[in-house]
Amino acid sequence: MNYRIRRANYWLRFGILVAIALFTCTIAVACSPSSSQVSGGTQEITVATEDDYPPYDFLQNGKNVGYNQELLELVTRDAPFTVKQEILPFQGILTGIAANRYDATNAAIAILEERLTAIDFTMPITDITNYLIKRRGDSINSIADLAGKTVGVQQGSITAKIIAEVVNPQLKAQGKAAARTTEYGAFAEAYQDLENKRVDAVLNNLVALTQVIKAKPNVFEVVQEPVGDKVYAAWAVRKGRQDILQVFNDGLAKAKADGTLKQLQQKWLGVTFDLPNEPRLPGDQPIPTS
Repeated sequence: MNYRIRRANYWLRFGILVAIALFTCTIAVACSPSSSQVSGGTQEITVATEDDYPPYDFLQNGKNVGYNQELLELVTRDAPFTVKQEILPFQGILTGIAANRYDATNAAIAILEERLTAIDFTMPITDITNYLIKRRGDSINSIADLAGKTVGVQQGSITAKIIAEVVNPQLKAQGKAAARTTEYGAFAEAYQDLENKRVDAVLNNLVALTQVIKAKPNVFEVVQEPVGDKVYAAWAVRKGRQDILQVFNDGLAKAKADGTLKQLQQKWLGVTFDLPNEPRLPGDQPIPTS
């Protein structure tokens, strides 16, 4: 499979994407296609990839690597199209798909019901149930201890939603003050602020947090209580591209059946998951049928 990888000038592109999404593209109006034809008439699709989310996606010696990268290369090895990748921050990915700039993403996207109107999900690629990371020895040991505390979350991700819809209702029911949030473009900034005592905890999935603790075991530790329901992540494909969705799902199903999926999970994530064969909403709930 041939790949062309391009790293986006994010802030310029993000402004363009928002403008396009607001003023050019609506659900009922088709925008200019993100797919194109390359030499020989082969179709080229554009896949958005997150720039800084180890161990799923990250740069190593100037090359994009990680679980999602190796899995994408495997799944599209015999695909009837070539892949052009755009590397950009998470916040621009779903906006770009909505604006018809990208055909799909191989980022780990939480499967949420409100996203189903704009994108289709593949079968899950990972479990991203969320946990808290804190400074080692701090007194936060449960959700109840977040009262009046500040939690770092990623802008545009499920983590901010969990604080608003899971944590704070629980605190209110206990007669406690709500937790505050500080939003970050990338989790690396949040971990730095946690170390420097600008926030009290950071919410993220256990795989990502394990990598942070491995790097700084004397600085951080995980609170051993999941926050919210079980959450799966999948790749996302823009509506109307069932051909891409089929290629992705067929490749993922084959990798799951022959054991390659778990091998890649062990290699990159350090843990393996028993994943369902179809997308599932938080709490392991099925996707509603229309």
